[in-house]
Amino acid sequence: MRLKYVSGAAAVVACVAIALTAVGAGAAPRHGFRHHAITIHAQPNPITAGDPVVIFGRLFGRLHSGRLVVLFHRAAEQGGGFVPVQVTHTDSTGAYEFTRADGAVLTNRLWYVASAGAVSRTLFERVQAIVSLNVTGPGGVSEPNGSILQTGSKYVYTFAGTVTPGRAGASVLLQRQAGNKGNGWVTIGRGSLAADGSYSIAHVFVVPSSQNGDATIRVLLRNDGRNIDSPSDTLSYEIEQTQNPNLTINAGSNPIVEGSADTVSGVDAAGSGQLLTLYARDYRHSYGAIATTMSGTGGSYSFNVTPIYNTAYQVVASAPPKGVTGTTGATGATGTTGATGATGATGATGSTGATGATGSTGTTGTTGTRARVRSAVLFIGVADALTAKASSTTINQGQSVMFTGSVVPDKTGGVIYLQREDAPGDPWHIIGAATIGANSSYTLTQLFFEPGTEVVRVKIPGGPDNEGAVSTPFTITVNPISPAALVPASG
Repeated sequence: MRLKYVSGAAAVVACVAIALTAVGAGAAPRHGFRHHAITIHAQPNPITAGDPVVIFGRLFGRLHSGRLVVLFHRAAEQGGGFVPVQVTHTDSTGAYEFTRADGAVLTNRLWYVASAGAVSRTLFERVQAIVSLNVTGPGGVSEPNGSILQTGSKYVYTFAGTVTPGRAGASVLLQRQAGNKGNGWVTIGRGSLAADGSYSIAHVFVVPSSQNGDATIRVLLRNDGRNIDSPSDTLSYEIEQTQNPNLTINAGSNPIVEGSADTVSGVDAAGSGQLLTLYARDYRHSYGAIATTMSGTGGSYSFNVTPIYNTAYQVVASAPPKGVTGTTGATGATGTTGATGATGATGATGSTGATGATGSTGTTGTTGTRARVRSAVLFIGVADALTAKASSTTINQGQSVMFTGSVVPDKTGGVIYLQREDAPGDPWHIIGAATIGANSSYTLTQLFFEPGTEVVRVKIPGGPDNEGAVSTPFTITVNPISPAALVPASG
């Protein structure tokens, strides 16, 4: 993070005071100087705290060569007058240039320059604070971008970081993406800055990603006079319900890139032979059945899917078939008839044989009674497929680079950003933005004014349709040029 203290301010003020006395700045212009006029430009604007600013312009009029130019500033949130901060001299064409060193400009401020009795217009430099964001879950486990978070009171997540520059008591908002173009946000939590600029916001998720297709989070410092609205970089998550142990559901990969295949799998605790139906829903469609299968050994199952958008999946186990009715028991045999008595004396009549016992009735088979069982909702994030190329990676100071590419699936009308990284490991911050045009293609044009190298990337933020994506970083080399070549001929 480029936040260096620029020393020697007292010496600069003293030097400027002597110089102002010598040239009579602020006093009535002497003969020969009264027709002077001076212009001023500041690039880039806005900036992120600590970024360098190049201030340049031209002195017009007689004797414009080699003239002393004094740069004045005042922090926007402070009262009082302007103070001088830097001095330089015009070149043979009257052009001048100041570079405010990295770390010198941390808050909103006003600029003007004075030379040869002429005073420029006043410029307002807008400055975003640097907002870092890290997420930890239960037990302090880190939850980086792309992690799976759970709903429910047992799962408390902490969103913490720092704001530079920070003001004790300033409000920060935890926000969740809500618009379908990447630029709508809903506040789901609040916090305030400590004396050291740190913050911590605890949050329990109630709404899973599946209910609105959104799993993109950021922290925002509201415009407080010192800095303009200052968002952190966005993080994308899959926010899921807790698993149902009777019917689990998991993704083979999560998230995936648009166009990739994935697997939805799990285990039915009822074992093999269970009829399972897969339901799916995305931001554009309600739930509908898309496939069926039977559970295999140990109750395991799987479905192959190829989602285009962020998609919620749920598996439902249906009741098994009814049981078979038992057979009826056999009827008992009829008893034997008694023998007839002998002729002569009338014999006794034989007794009737006993009737055989009736056989027992077979039992009725068991009817299936398992209720429908539903798995938890599984959210599979689908990242946009983003292409990006730069028109050049070596330019002269003040020239522009055009970044072009496309996004799949179609994101026409959405927002896309150009981001800068000050140093390895620093938060990425936005330096340019554009609207994605027809055929889901885009063009981002950015001017570069600080000599040296810049590391930038293209990013499309996440939304209900898809998770965001970033390009491979570009290293842009900016060669210095003379102030006369930097300043427009018109000033």
